[in-house]
Amino acid sequence: MRALHSRRGRVKAGSFLVEGPQAVDAALQSGASVTEVFVLDSDVSWARAAESRGVRVTRVAPEVMDAMAQTEQPQGVLAVCPLLVSASLESIMNRPGPILVLESLSDPGNVGTAVRTADAVGAAGVIVTLDSADIHNGKVVRATAGSLFHLPIATGASVEDISSAAHAASRSIAVATADGAIDLFEAVDSGVVGHSTVWLVGSEAHGVSALARTCADLTVTIPMTGPAESLNAAVAAAIVLYVTRHGERTSLRSK
Repeated sequence: MRALHSRRGRVKAGSFLVEGPQAVDAALQSGASVTEVFVLDSDVSWARAAESRGVRVTRVAPEVMDAMAQTEQPQGVLAVCPLLVSASLESIMNRPGPILVLESLSDPGNVGTAVRTADAVGAAGVIVTLDSADIHNGKVVRATAGSLFHLPIATGASVEDISSAAHAASRSIAVATADGAIDLFEAVDSGVVGHSTVWLVGSEAHGVSALARTCADLTVTIPMTGPAESLNAAVAAAIVLYVTRHGERTSLRSK
């Protein structure tokens, strides 16, 4: 279990650690192949829930749970799951709804939060480039709060491959950047971004790459009236996704 705390250990074992009631419940409910669940000796309800789905349950003492978990104050339940299979770009592009691309997003908390937001907004899926944080990283898994098991995620894709797949599916690519050519609200109101948009959000430190700008059909800026220089990457992803969805609803009501 301790070996699963590192990327190397996860790759070697072909498994990753899921920690906390919400994430473990999502894994069990989704039908994911949960290998084993670890619960505290005193927790009868979790043991029954896992056993009812045919999952092996191991009861452990609190000090053992503390040693296995990645958090300082574990919530009493851990699960081991096989590494998730990356969805294909084509399968995500063919699903309804906007798509979120995370380019070189290295902060695990931001990656997990962005996945959770995409799930909440009803996105078609999330695409994570090769140099982003590992989606099986413990912080990513916890930040998704179970959304990791709800929607398709493609990993390791290049910007060129994403661009080709998007255009083959008649989707446009919009890059969120501070110096975009068009204001987000204007882009939504005019209909140049919408249900089929592929939104690309760049790294925390450097923003989107020059290659992403070249491949994009549109560069969009999130208007800021305060003195802040920039937005957190996960916050930027949430804003563009929700403003896009709001624009769709407004458009439908006006018809």
